[in-house]
Amino acid sequence: MRTHVTFVLDSSGSMSKIRDDTIGGFNEFLADQQKGEGEVTVTLYDFNTGVESVYHGKAIANAPELDEKTYTPGGRTALHDALATAITETDRRIEKTPAGIRPENVIVVTLTDGKENASETPHDRVHELVEGHREEHDWEFLFIGANQDAALAATGLGMDADRSLDMNHSGEGTHAAYQSTSERLHHARREGTTGGYEKEDRRRQQEADSS
Repeated sequence: MRTHVTFVLDSSGSMSKIRDDTIGGFNEFLADQQKGEGEVTVTLYDFNTGVESVYHGKAIANAPELDEKTYTPGGRTALHDALATAITETDRRIEKTPAGIRPENVIVVTLTDGKENASETPHDRVHELVEGHREEHDWEFLFIGANQDAALAATGLGMDADRSLDMNHSGEGTHAAYQSTSERLHHARREGTTGGYEKEDRRRQQEADSS
């Protein structure tokens, strides 16, 4: 089974507090995904006031890690622009992929620690894109949010509440979120669906909150 993961990663100024843990957690995610069934490709977008396409369609074994030079938080939170860009560009690239090697699973993972405050893309446009790709193409969307009600933010964007995760804004919360997301991706690689975040994933965040 072929799986493609598009990661939409917040690099606004407030992410500075968990910069090192974001770098470490993302790199652990890549390393963990190098184990497991089926083929995996990764696309990474980084966003703050603007949106940067970091790399597209890299085989998991060749996906570059983050470091202090490639992940530099600053600026505001253009979440709507980032999602719209990630969805439309990922769709365009998949459409150009020959049918025989096109991924069966497409999963968009968003990690953010703040609410939208800098986009030109209207909220309704993002909702339309998310809902359309879920219903017409069976894409899955995972939403990890800190400092907000992640379920409320996710459903407002057209995503499923059970595919959202409230992340504690700490090193422990960040690493736990990447661990949970990697486990959901392994599930998708085996079963064809992430199945959404589970009680264990939420328990890890509660433990991070109390530590």
